[in-house]
Amino acid sequence: MAGVESISHSGICVHDLKAAEDFYCKILGATVHSRVNFKTQDALRGRSVHTSLMLDDYLFAVMLTEDWMDVPPPETLRGENRVRHAFCVPKGRFGGILDQLRAGGVPFEGPVSHPQHGPFGESVYFRDPTGNFLEVLWRRDEDAIYNEVQPLGHGGGG
Repeated sequence: MAGVESISHSGICVHDLKAAEDFYCKILGATVHSRVNFKTQDALRGRSVHTSLMLDDYLFAVMLTEDWMDVPPPETLRGENRVRHAFCVPKGRFGGILDQLRAGGVPFEGPVSHPQHGPFGESVYFRDPTGNFLEVLWRRDEDAIYNEVQPLGHGGGG
């Protein structure tokens, strides 16, 4: 079967690269991994202007876009009918995210409790400086192991 296992990395378009970098580093705890197209050889190869950030072990790029990108009204925090990027934290760190949002003056909706029978516990919804919809949540099944690596030599004859 040729199915995918998971998302390797992703990117998001932003109007102000520095504001986005500051936001993701200060509010969500990202670290800068690399900056691309700040050198002539990058531009000659046609690479986009972006900063790659690390969110724990996940590579997340913030890419400079044109100013024409549609931005919803500021009071819209949840983005039900738009793209939203959801980040997961352990339940024990969820309160710290709320503290960071408050300290950073970031408007948010939540915490929102999810149905007991589902995998999500609580979420908080907010936007980055460009207006991209974001969510941070904790999972009830945070101890579950997905895509567990199987040992070699699975016992098949041969």
